[in-house]
Amino acid sequence: MEDPSQEGSPIVPYSAHGQRHEAGPMIGIFPSGMVVTIEGERPIDTIYPGDILLILGNIGYSPVQRVTEIAVDVSRQAGATPILIRAGALDLRSPIRDTILAPRTLVGIDDRLIPVASLVNGRSIAPAPETGRVRYLQLEMLVHEMVIVDGVRVATQPCGQGLCRPLLDPGPALDGIRAGIAARIDRPRQAGDTGAAGLRPLPIRRLS
Repeated sequence: MEDPSQEGSPIVPYSAHGQRHEAGPMIGIFPSGMVVTIEGERPIDTIYPGDILLILGNIGYSPVQRVTEIAVDVSRQAGATPILIRAGALDLRSPIRDTILAPRTLVGIDDRLIPVASLVNGRSIAPAPETGRVRYLQLEMLVHEMVIVDGVRVATQPCGQGLCRPLLDPGPALDGIRAGIAARIDRPRQAGDTGAAGLRPLPIRRLS
């Protein structure tokens, strides 16, 4: 298994046909993530089956079918180390705040799905400094979808019908996206820009 702390690691959690791959604690959203619902943003750890979320796979709103909590000791399973995306790392408003995802969670960029660990650059997107137990929350909808978490398009759990967008494999297209993210790190800030450099990561909440 590849370690997401290695810069540039291309980690692909699904087959090209979007079939389900049991990645366990490698996929999920940190409990501090804020998800856009039909009533506005809510912490993901207050989301339950039946709650209505904004979706971007098919554009609209859809009810949550299942919420799964995964606990993992990252000091024993380094491949599950959380990935921190700093505010403004992906775009001017994405994320709108620091956000943390499990390493094989898919994010939507340029109408493609990319494992977040494949975007690690060690600065604006980097492994979170965690050595204890953490938990991730996994959302499952009627079909595979993207939801909005802290301004980031985050894919839900696959449901067996295929992915809502094509998976971007390692290659020139992914290299171009990584280069664009890297170019944002030290660029001059403008009014209203959250920026990506010099921000403190969110505190990691351990399980009691």
